[in-house]
Amino acid sequence: MRPHILIPALVIAASPALAQEPCGEMPAETGQIAAARLIIEYNHTDGDIGVHGYGDDDGWSELCVFDPSGALVLHIDPQAQLGELGLGSFFFESREPPEEVWDYAALKAAFPEGDYAVRAKLFDGTGREGVARFTTLVPQPPVITAPELVEDEEDDAPRVAVADLEVTWEPVTASLDDRTPEITGYELIVTDEEYEDPDGFSKPELDVHLGPGTTGFTVPAAFLRPGRLYEVEVLALEASGNQTIALGFFATDN
Repeated sequence: MRPHILIPALVIAASPALAQEPCGEMPAETGQIAAARLIIEYNHTDGDIGVHGYGDDDGWSELCVFDPSGALVLHIDPQAQLGELGLGSFFFESREPPEEVWDYAALKAAFPEGDYAVRAKLFDGTGREGVARFTTLVPQPPVITAPELVEDEEDDAPRVAVADLEVTWEPVTASLDDRTPEITGYELIVTDEEYEDPDGFSKPELDVHLGPGTTGFTVPAAFLRPGRLYEVEVLALEASGNQTIALGFFATDN
């Protein structure tokens, strides 16, 4: 699984009582924000679902997101030296409780579809505004047909040869609520689960984006090492940005 990205030295608030205070008076010189996205990620195998957000621009010192009703749902206010420097971009993942606690229906009730307004103030006194368009159309999970996998890394993983390993899956044609998704592509991620680098980002990971008509990919033999445990993830990517994950584990022959 990809690591969660933590944002240091930020104050994040989500109180309806403050809805009109943060980012309320925008500078006279306010332009379009470079990027603003709000999506859903559903992990079918792990049984959890959550909201991800992304924003990008040049050195903002405050950022707010408002839901379609105008309620403040996110306020980011970097402090001290980070506040003086300003942030160029950010990514967040919400908490993802297990489905028996918080499921797709609960997410749909909490996060209505529509335009989520984004406002930011930059370090130079100018402002940025934009919209993150949010939908609850979430693809059904891909069905991985090869190689044979186990869902729990603690189980005995099936062993495969390093050479000519092909990962295949069935095409996704429906959403969780029986709408028709616009699948724009698939993402395949293969990760060496035994490699250790606790303070860095050098864990070997093959990450490839493939077209919507693709249902298989041959993993280069040079990427795989003998006698290792690997996680494979296949993500169905929808035009809205929403994505659904199916995953499992295999081991390579010694």
